[in-house]
Amino acid sequence: MGPGRVLVTGIEGFVGCHLARHLAALGLDVVGLHWQEPSESLPARLVAGDVRDPAALRRLLEETRPDSVVHLAALSSVTTSEAHSLTAYQVNVIGTLNLLESVRQLGLRSRVLLVSSADVYGRANVGQPLTETDPLQPVSAYALSKLMAGEAARFYHRSYGLDVVVLRPFSHTGPGQAPHFVFPKVASGIAQAEAGAGPPVIEMGNLDVRRDYSDVRDVARAYGLALERCAAGETYNVTSGRPVLIREAVNFLCSLARVKVEVRSSASHFRAQDIPLLTGDPARFRTATGWLPGIPFEQTLADLLEYYRRRYSGSGSRSPCP
Repeated sequence: MGPGRVLVTGIEGFVGCHLARHLAALGLDVVGLHWQEPSESLPARLVAGDVRDPAALRRLLEETRPDSVVHLAALSSVTTSEAHSLTAYQVNVIGTLNLLESVRQLGLRSRVLLVSSADVYGRANVGQPLTETDPLQPVSAYALSKLMAGEAARFYHRSYGLDVVVLRPFSHTGPGQAPHFVFPKVASGIAQAEAGAGPPVIEMGNLDVRRDYSDVRDVARAYGLALERCAAGETYNVTSGRPVLIREAVNFLCSLARVKVEVRSSASHFRAQDIPLLTGDPARFRTATGWLPGIPFEQTLADLLEYYRRRYSGSGSRSPCP
């Protein structure tokens, strides 16, 4: 990718920090919009702001005039979105509309990468690799908000000619992911038990579901390729296409523990709308970009555990982006 300026909204988040480092390594000028203060130094010009504030968002776009925008800012937790659904719609939907409308009003020719979610598929064709043309049947407030945001982006392309690409990433994890997600919860519990900072028992939900997983660093690379190679107005799955049984991956993490750790699967932690198998077809994105996951999932889990070991031991950097 050649020289250019990229605005990353939600740069302080899990994917945002990895993406900032990847884009900067490509020689791009990175500007980051953040709502919370980033926990580490990032190779970007950082600007505090809220995507729910249309005037502030427009001022930032007018000042920076980015060649491209990666829209990551979102309320990304399914559980939090269920508890605070109106906030999820305000951030994920209205925030997206504020961005798209500002780009339109300013007449910018920026490429906008709208990061949606595989959750928009819901229970469509359960058990089959999902393609971009499968029905969209969201089963949570989070999924509905991501579907609405993606449709808004497609509308702005059709109606106003905005250079918009919609990505539907499937599950991804790695260093820096918050412990309310499944594998970081286990890694955090192991690291706390090893450090004597927590009990050697981890309460989990349903472990007998399968999800496609990619390493967040591979996903950051995928987004960089999408900026350069994907077609305007199109939608792409970003997925490994290799479903993982959550129980097997949790057992692998526990095998790396330096103390004996017990994982308990409790029905009280199950999600009412859990989907037994969510797997995607990566063919369209792979054809457009040539992207393939490069980091073995066992390495992803080991690096995640090391991240939490550093966090609870107090030694070394806590940066999720080594």
